Amino acid sequence: MGNALFSPFPFHSVYSVEDHKKHVDWIKAISPKALVSVKVSSPTDVDMVAVGSYYAGAHIIHIDGSYGGTGAAPDIAKKNIAMPIEYAIPKVHEFLLQEGIRNEMTLIASGGIRTAWDIAKVIALGADGVVIATSEMVALECIRCGKCESGRGCPRGIATTDRELANAYGLGWATQRLVNLFHSYAIQLQEILWRFGMRSIQEMVGRSDLLSHQDYVTKPASASGELAAAH
Repeated sequence: MGNALFSPFPFHSVYSVEDHKKHVDWIKAISPKALVSVKVSSPTDVDMVAVGSYYAGAHIIHIDGSYGGTGAAPDIAKKNIAMPIEYAIPKVHEFLLQEGIRNEMTLIASGGIRTAWDIAKVIALGADGVVIATSEMVALECIRCGKCESGRGCPRGIATTDRELANAYGLGWATQRLVNLFHSYAIQLQEILWRFGMRSIQEMVGRSDLLSHQDYVTKPASASGELAAAH
């Protein structure tokens, strides 16, 4: 209590793959059956970091891109650190394929993933799965005020040590809100898969050929007059 909360946490003892392997070895020594997940931001050499994590013994590489961050994250860490995951995911996916180790690593993505369409997009870019946080908080009526660690904390009681605020809503209500959120994701993802004639989300992994950039989509002929008028 009374100390500032900083996220992400820096590991000043890790400056090489060898240092990284040492940490992974510690985890495996303590919990031999544990799946080791390495969470990294997406620097320009994120593909090399992913391969380094593989040779360090990690099972999962979790890429956290920009546009994410909770209210506890400092402003400099929001939208200023790391490349967008739309660039990082295919870079890692393709490099792991070239190295012949793609099937030996699970690729997880996070950072600005809000909707079922966002989930489908990052899966098609090469991710095996996603991590979602902000949408879950909004489902619990988070108002995105960014005061998680200040004063009494979250006015909705999501992140607070104040007993009055912590009792703002019940566990059953919160649980059902999250159930509703993920049920809606499931329904929408099933529709997306149906449109592509797929029976499993695994069939979509790495299918970037299914994606198109909105800026490059050809405008319909009926809009040509509007475009001419706009120019």
